[in-house]
Amino acid sequence: MKKNTSLKKLVIALPIVVSAWVSNAQQVTLRGKVTDPHNNPVEYGTVFIKNSLDGALTDSTGHYSFTTSEQGNITVLATGVGYDTVKSILTVEAGKEYTVNLQMKRNGSTLNEVEVSPGSFDANTDRKVTMLTPMDIYTTAGAAGDVVGVIQMLPGVEKVSDQTGLFVRGGDASESAALVDGMVVQDAFFSAVPGVAQRSRFGPYQFKGISFSSGGYSSRYGQALSGILELSTNDLPEETTISANINMAGVGVAGAKRWANSSFEAGINYTNTQPFYGITKTNLDFFQPPVGIGGFARYVWMNKKGDVLKISGNYNQYKSGINVIDPNQPDTTLAFNLKNYYETGSIYYKHAFNLKNSFTLSSSYSQNGDSVKWGAEPFNKSDERTQARAEFESQITQNLYGYIGGEMQHITEKQMFDTANPEYTNPANLTNPFYIDHLAYTETLIAGYAEAEWKPAKWFGIKPGIRYEHSELLQKSDLAPRISAAIRLNKYGQISGAYGMFYQDPSEKYLLFGHSNVNFEEATHYILNYEFLGVDRTFRVEGYYKSYSDLILENTEGQPYDPNPYRPFLYPVTNGGYGYAKGIDVFWKDKKSIKNFDYWISYSYIDTKRLYMNYPVEATPDYVYNNSLSVVTKYFIDKPGINLSLTYTLLSGRPYYDPNPAVPFLSEHSPAYQDLAFSFNYLFKVKKMFSVLYIGIDNITNNHNILGYNYSDNGLYRYPVLPALYRSIFAGVFISLTPFKKEEL
Repeated sequence: MKKNTSLKKLVIALPIVVSAWVSNAQQVTLRGKVTDPHNNPVEYGTVFIKNSLDGALTDSTGHYSFTTSEQGNITVLATGVGYDTVKSILTVEAGKEYTVNLQMKRNGSTLNEVEVSPGSFDANTDRKVTMLTPMDIYTTAGAAGDVVGVIQMLPGVEKVSDQTGLFVRGGDASESAALVDGMVVQDAFFSAVPGVAQRSRFGPYQFKGISFSSGGYSSRYGQALSGILELSTNDLPEETTISANINMAGVGVAGAKRWANSSFEAGINYTNTQPFYGITKTNLDFFQPPVGIGGFARYVWMNKKGDVLKISGNYNQYKSGINVIDPNQPDTTLAFNLKNYYETGSIYYKHAFNLKNSFTLSSSYSQNGDSVKWGAEPFNKSDERTQARAEFESQITQNLYGYIGGEMQHITEKQMFDTANPEYTNPANLTNPFYIDHLAYTETLIAGYAEAEWKPAKWFGIKPGIRYEHSELLQKSDLAPRISAAIRLNKYGQISGAYGMFYQDPSEKYLLFGHSNVNFEEATHYILNYEFLGVDRTFRVEGYYKSYSDLILENTEGQPYDPNPYRPFLYPVTNGGYGYAKGIDVFWKDKKSIKNFDYWISYSYIDTKRLYMNYPVEATPDYVYNNSLSVVTKYFIDKPGINLSLTYTLLSGRPYYDPNPAVPFLSEHSPAYQDLAFSFNYLFKVKKMFSVLYIGIDNITNNHNILGYNYSDNGLYRYPVLPALYRSIFAGVFISLTPFKKEEL
């Protein structure tokens, strides 16, 4: 497969407005940092001189800087949503610089405002109340520092250990989308090998905001029937840093250079899991443990008016090989060789017209390529996505916010087979072989949306929206209305609800085989929840019903069900599929009851069935656990600087396919799944530089979990589907090569 490793295909035409200013010897420079009482930065607060037009917004680290021609006695004010206004009085002289640090207190009345966010969990630095933080993600046992690893411990999300993707409230992996700065991430997970769930491409400290929606999400996004993971990248780093990371699976080094209004960051990493798999007994035969190399570069610019420019790119490649059991001959295996490369580049620009109105332009290009050889059958797969997005945001009045925008996505998928396989025959006419050596499709999606958030009273808020989408490939359009509302019951409690319609293209596996004469698949969400948001305590209970229609259904013409996800999709298809998902999610998080102790409990119950793909009857899919429980605990010892975490996961078992005629379709269930994970983080100091030693152990009880069973075609042989590892131990050390503050870790 010919790789295009250049980003010259990145088609970006964005007007960038750069405001220039000329320093004057008669001017005064004011700079400083705005924090809350816990020394956390206050983002996007406004710092200005009373009775003047001079001022600036704070950046993501709470810093600000601006010049003024005012002299003598001045009053510097700082304001921010959710905070009381603070002031500082000082005397200034022309030509000098002054540092004015300000501390803001939370505004109690603002905290009592209703929040319209049914279906969403946030880990943002710019929200008044957060349920999770980046530190939560990094220090959670069993998550392995992966954003999605922690999302899987929230209610409504399935932890599917042998499949890759985000499975939300009965939806399969194709029904969820990940977005970075509003743009869809093509191939958000590393390319999969059979039977092994892959990590996402996201680390928690890349982002200032992490928001996960398990349903009823904003009209600003589409093409996901179940849920979205929305990520907002960091702005300027606080200072220049260099760091290194060494662990059992590789090494990496990264650095950031900070100037007054801009920064440049870059890093490189090398991955080699041979040492890890060399000391850990695996249930799978890796004849080539994953090995790869990657790097990134990023430039950020901000000005005193709040304009932001971000340019970033990254590239990585790796290879892996595993022997997979042949279901028809359990004593033999087939070798699965994978070589992957991935590259992406993006530009994001936000212009603040004033404190109430802003305009955002963004664009990105990504390319992914897989070269696979499974047994004697080689094939190549590649995909590309180019996209552009524009959005205008306005605070129309003090209680009314509005968004209006549009986006375009151009997607190309290709598969190329190097050999003709007799298995690929046309089922409609078995006498005529239908040899496949090339599969491809191109899709262009165009969308526009409008959404408002109105809070006519502190106790009531409503968020209506509408989204239009058009598919060039399907030659179809849709209009998706969505609405959510919330009522504040008292100081800490509120109820909220949401309704919405959601559409998406059929899965790529059908589009690759030419099945484009169909409609969008559709889901309708109904959500009702109660939420208690106290000081360091959160309780949430949410009920939902999701109705599916127009799902892709194969006309298998009476042929037996084939569970092979890699089979050719040659049967005719229609939009005759349907289904439902209903359930209840419960979440409790407490950081207050015990000093330095933090824990949360999440529980989900789901009842779901669907008739889609090549299912012969309506059934619960094989990735669904009807009952899921996660208990996460953390204990912090400030001196000597130790963080301990235990995570317990209990899943009730999921369906698997037994081909014997006497067994109803997907009626058998695997045993209950249990896992107890432990992590240890030790913060220590070398001269003025901090380091972190971390150790993680998954399944410390060595419970032999079984995820299900695979059968031979005739049903005479079966073998268990096992996780890649029963128990694993992972250790490493993070080293800062430049001094920084302890609370930044």
